[in-house]
Amino acid sequence: MKTTTQTRRDVMNLAWALFRAEVNRPSPRTFADALAGAWRFFKRQAERIAPKWATGSQPRHVRLGSMIRSPIARTFTGQAYAGVRAAAAGYATSRIGA
Repeated sequence: MKTTTQTRRDVMNLAWALFRAEVNRPSPRTFADALAGAWRFFKRQAERIAPKWATGSQPRHVRLGSMIRSPIARTFTGQAYAGVRAAAAGYATSRIGA
C-alpha cells in the first residue's frame, strides 16, 4: 500500500474514532470537525518527525567529521594533558611509519 493511501486511511480511521467517541455526548462533534482534527494531528506529527534543516526549500549540505578515529586519540581520551600526549604520540607514529 502506498504511503499516501495509508496516511489517508489512518486519518479516516482516527476521524471515525473521534466521531464515534462523542456520539452520546450532549453536544456531539460533527464528522467534519473530527476529520479536520485528525488532519491537524497528522500534520503536527509529521512536523515533529522531520528535522528543521530537512524541511527548508533550499538545498542544504551537511558536513560530517572524519569517520576514522585514531587509536592514539582513543587511548588518550579523558586523560590529563591528552592533547599534548596524543600530538606527541601521533608525531612519533608518523615518523616511524607504524
